[in-house]
Amino acid sequence: MATWLEKQIGWLLAIVAVIWAGYYLASAGESRIANLRLGPLQLLLAGILLWLHGKYRRQSLSRTQ
Repeated sequence: MATWLEKQIGWLLAIVAVIWAGYYLASAGESRIANLRLGPLQLLLAGILLWLHGKYRRQSLSRTQ
């Protein structure tokens, strides 16, 4: 996978996760705010990890050239 594509997919996953978490918190009400589901958080962490890996790959490729 290209590094720019990896960064873009990671960024997109993180944005979708934030929107999903916001939707869940808005629909859950005050009683369940502390019990945020793991789905949005896991997707957010996966997106951030993918984005950081793309940035790392791009940096390491520029050092070797």
